Amino acid sequence: MAASTLIPSDEVLMAQLWVRFKAGDENAFDQLTQARYRLLFNYATRFTKDRDLIKDCLQDLFLELWSRRNSVVETPYVTIYLIKALRNNLLRKLRREQGWRSATEEGIEPEFILSDGHTIEDEWIAAEASTETEQSLRQAVEQLPRRQQEVVFLKFYEGLSNDAIAQVMEVEKQTVANFLYRAMTQLRNYLPARIFS
Repeated sequence: MAASTLIPSDEVLMAQLWVRFKAGDENAFDQLTQARYRLLFNYATRFTKDRDLIKDCLQDLFLELWSRRNSVVETPYVTIYLIKALRNNLLRKLRREQGWRSATEEGIEPEFILSDGHTIEDEWIAAEASTETEQSLRQAVEQLPRRQQEVVFLKFYEGLSNDAIAQVMEVEKQTVANFLYRAMTQLRNYLPARIFS
């Protein structure tokens, strides 16, 4: 697999901004946060509809990064680092504020609520003018288990590779492939064939 398919096309620029940010360059940090804010916000909507909570988590993440800039790791994969850090912070805050227990405590993971924001379904239905098709796709994706929804979002909306998704979700690459296979199988069974043609 070519390196260009593993990371977003502007990741080289993000890595350069990251180095400058670590050296204390406020302008580079501003550019970095502006370049990834929407992506991170959209990703967080996969876990909660609470937009204020998402904004708080993003603000906390960026404040923490700035205050620890001398000790954060150097990485050529800034987007993956940011998504993973936001995911961990958001899940920690949701568990604390909403009484969620960890998957290891219960043996299951909490069900997350999808937002009404811009989602993977929007990408898939761009070529379809039919409201009926859009509604069918939205309902189909909402019926997937939460982890499959997350993998579909990262793969098709954010364009991450299976390796990158595995890093973000802290699972094996094969687990990501399994989630994708199950999700696509379920969607194909639920939706008319014309959507996948």
